[in-house]
Amino acid sequence: MSKVVCLLGSPRPGGNSDQLASRFCEAAEAQRAEILTHALRGLEYSGYVGDGAAGLDGPEDDLTPVLEDVKGADVLVLATPIYFCNMTGQMKLALDRFFGLFRPDYLTNPEPTEFKPGLALVLVQVQGEGSELYGDLLEQYGPALNRMGFARRELIRSCNVRAAGDVMSDTEALERAEKLAGELVKGESDGE
Repeated sequence: MSKVVCLLGSPRPGGNSDQLASRFCEAAEAQRAEILTHALRGLEYSGYVGDGAAGLDGPEDDLTPVLEDVKGADVLVLATPIYFCNMTGQMKLALDRFFGLFRPDYLTNPEPTEFKPGLALVLVQVQGEGSELYGDLLEQYGPALNRMGFARRELIRSCNVRAAGDVMSDTEALERAEKLAGELVKGESDGE
């Protein structure tokens, strides 16, 4: 059974990024994937506070069990609205903590992190403005994501959505979420 771990980075419960990520997770669950969703809002955690050496898990806080779930995921979903031209602070802070999942020899190790080999990343990016602004966060964070070793990276992006629920009118994004979920956990429903 595939395990999907979904991190919700919006400070607004039920916002557009939550709803679009939920559509992906519902479609994955229909393929018999195990779904673990963590809303970062309300968690108390800090950024990476090690001495600069990888392999240190950082502080014990509300993010610690979330990171344990991420280590066992087959698919990682990061869902964030664009706030001040980037992912939310909650999501960026969690992403910074991923450094604690790097092995001490990550620069030379063919498996530099504690992530499960073959881990796929789905970034759900929603924004109130058009697609000409802010760009694709997968490209922006590309060097770090390359180092993390994601086997596959996919973007589900919805633009021009402001009020909670606007994303439910973006049929292209909703269909992409469902299609990707089917591809990434393919075979679960037919016994593979």
